[in-house]
Amino acid sequence: MITTSSIGIRNVTFIKDDKALISDEMVSYFTLVNTCIIGHSVTIIGLVVNVLNIIVFIRQGLQDSVTISLLGLSVSDLGSLFFSFFANLCWTPPIPMMDLPFYPLQLMYFLVWTHVVFTRVTTGITAWITFERCLCIVVPLKIKSIITPRRTVTFIGVLYVIMFASAVPVFYSTRAVWIFDPRRNKSRLGIMKITSKIDINTIAYWINNVIPTIFFVFITICTVILVKALNKHGKWKQQSVSSEAHAVISSRDAKVVKLVTIISIVFIACYAPGTVYFILALVNPQTTYAGKQRNLVLVIYSILLVLESVNAATNFFIYITMSSKFKRVFQDIFCAFCYVEEKGKESSAQIMVTE
Repeated sequence: MITTSSIGIRNVTFIKDDKALISDEMVSYFTLVNTCIIGHSVTIIGLVVNVLNIIVFIRQGLQDSVTISLLGLSVSDLGSLFFSFFANLCWTPPIPMMDLPFYPLQLMYFLVWTHVVFTRVTTGITAWITFERCLCIVVPLKIKSIITPRRTVTFIGVLYVIMFASAVPVFYSTRAVWIFDPRRNKSRLGIMKITSKIDINTIAYWINNVIPTIFFVFITICTVILVKALNKHGKWKQQSVSSEAHAVISSRDAKVVKLVTIISIVFIACYAPGTVYFILALVNPQTTYAGKQRNLVLVIYSILLVLESVNAATNFFIYITMSSKFKRVFQDIFCAFCYVEEKGKESSAQIMVTE
């Protein structure tokens, strides 16, 4: 029979360390506010708006690569928020105290890693979208032959396979098992890590942080290029005396570029702290979960989860504000009663004019 002491439950509970920058009590209060109030609120909003995103994009039709990419982005955001919601629930301080048939803080390990996989997919798709817009600026006449809907679907599919494959070692090395809890005199579902000469979790950690860091740098470079292109477009629009047809085409391109740029800027703002922390963990091993500053790491993780949820929840408001097509389709689906009311007012006004 496996007991809590035999598998080292210290891996999922707080430890006391005189040199720790943050005490156990501070961590408890911080996670209570960060998960119960902020985390859950943002996650629930994100789940709702990403379902709306998916419905609207499917209704728009998947004829162009941009719509397909934004749909893929909404799906990955929805997946990350779904697992983040249950991870926050397990992390809520009162939950581990309850008499549940499982250890919430242990099973949260699987939830967080699945959430991480979806956020890595989000990072890759965001990189693809910014890359597509940069090509649109550099080679506008060849963009449709380079970035096709079929290639976009292929890229997203391969990205999902790679990211989930990178997490397989983690799920292989950590098993869900029944653990006898002497305090409650019954078995509860927990986790057990298998022994291995090679630290599988370390390898998976590197893979799941190096690749997103490369994507992050790539997104940042592409965003700078897009911002410069928008500035040039603004100056050109004020000084140009070109034909109207050319101006209309440029304006349409500029709107999409502006939409993608704002999505990228929000992404950079939300994911930059995670990239900085990854570099910090490389420089100072004590700022990892296995180091002396474990409580500090827990606080950082909780903040990163909230920021990732914020990024996943904000895209809807960007679409509804900046994309007239998205807004029109959204209103066609969910605001039909608005049009009925408007038509009623118009009919009443016509009757009054006739009289």
